[in-house]
Formats: sequence, C-alpha cells, structure tokens
Amino acid sequence: MRIELVGGMGVGKTTLCRVLEEIGYNCIYEDLGENPFLARMYEDIESYKFPSQIWFILSKFSEIQMQIKRGHVNVLDQAMDNYKAYARMLFNNGSDPRGFKIVTDFFDYTEERFGLPDLLVHLQVSPETQLKRVRSRRRTFENEVTLEYLQDLKRELDGVVEESKAKGVNIIEIDTEEIFLPEHHLFAAELAENIEKRLNFCINPITKKAV
Repeated sequence: MRIELVGGMGVGKTTLCRVLEEIGYNCIYEDLGENPFLARMYEDIESYKFPSQIWFILSKFSEIQMQIKRGHVNVLDQAMDNYKAYARMLFNNGSDPRGFKIVTDFFDYTEERFGLPDLLVHLQVSPETQLKRVRSRRRTFENEVTLEYLQDLKRELDGVVEESKAKGVNIIEIDTEEIFLPEHHLFAAELAENIEKRLNFCINPITKKAV
C-alpha cells in the first residue's frame, strides 16, 4: 500500500511523515541535500532545471523500487505529483520542449511501472505562510525562493492533484495553515484513523503490517 504526501514548500509533508512513522507507517523520505543540481537551479533555472528534475525522478523511482515494504503502509513524503508540478512550472516558458518531453516520459513510465498511489494526502497552506516557513528553516539553497515562485507552484499543484482525482485516486485534503504539526500528534493520529477507514485496513501493532 502506497500513500503519497503532496503539497508546496513548508506545508508540513516531512513533519507529518515523521509523526505517521511513530504510529507504525513505513515512511520514505527524500533527501534534498543529495541533489547536486538543486542549489544551482535556484540561481540559474534555465541551465539546471533539466538535470535537477531528472535527478529527482530517478531518485523517486529508486525509492519506490527499493524501499517499499510489501504488506506495510508505505508513506512517501514527496508525491510524484509534486515533481510533475515543479516540472510544469519550470518548463512552462517553452524554452526546452525536448527536455520537458523527456521529463514527462519519465513520469509516464514510472506511473506505468508502479501504478497510481492508493491515497494522496494533499496538504495546503497559503503561499504567504509557506514563504514565512521557508525563511524560518534557513536552508541556504532556498534563499532565492520568492512569493511569486510559491504562487506559481501552488497553481500547478492544484492542477496535477485534480488530474489525479480524475484518474480515481483517493485524496484527503488538509489545510495546515493554523496547525503546527510537530505539536499535533493527536491530529496525526486522527488522520491515520481517517486513512485506515478510507482504505479499509488497520495496522498490526506487533508486525506493523496492514491487515
């Protein structure tokens, strides 16, 4: 079973994933620091958007292939829909149509190989709040992130989530504008209960497997 968390920067994806891990979910985290192109991309988008996106897609492919545990509830803190949204935003000026086609073909192949997620948890926060949270975590490579960038990303994310919904993917929408997830374990527990009802399973407290 595969659950993916989708949402913009600073919405609480990784934090929520950590709390769900404490409940017994098998959580798979993306390490942004491993992408050798990411910091340079924020400084020079046109030169580094293609290698950065290819790195992310191949990394996600490897995560799903190597870290998914059969019989367990697997949660990816970065949904494939996140990468689709970033790609559309970065390539929307039409400057590299061949590069965009290659990236899109990778998305299509990954979806064909592994199928759609069983559930998307869509975390939403206003771009203004996202910017405050991004600034507060003080990641050097995020210094170039602007409000306009986050607004564009939100627009693309809303679009790809609607496409997933049209494909029949289960989606839970959550507004984390007023929720500080590290201090809301009860909220995470309620979300886990909602997920289990939606997908009709429960977690064995001993084996941590879905039954």
